Amino acid sequence: MFSATKDKSCCTKDDVAVLANKAGHKLREVVDSATDEARDAKATIIKEVRQHPVQASAIAAGIGLVLGFLLRRR
Repeated sequence: MFSATKDKSCCTKDDVAVLANKAGHKLREVVDSATDEARDAKATIIKEVRQHPVQASAIAAGIGLVLGFLLRRR
């Protein structure tokens, strides 16, 4: 049973290594892209908070109150 599977293996160690390498590169691209998007979002949020500090504080207080009510109910 095992010998038949061994003879019909679809991938060699080299094939698996190449696929793993390609997957690693693709994952790095995705992580880099997500990092860039997060950095851009952070810069936008900082800019908006600096331009409208009172509004940002009010929004943060509102979110804090809502989370406080939701967590207290448990």
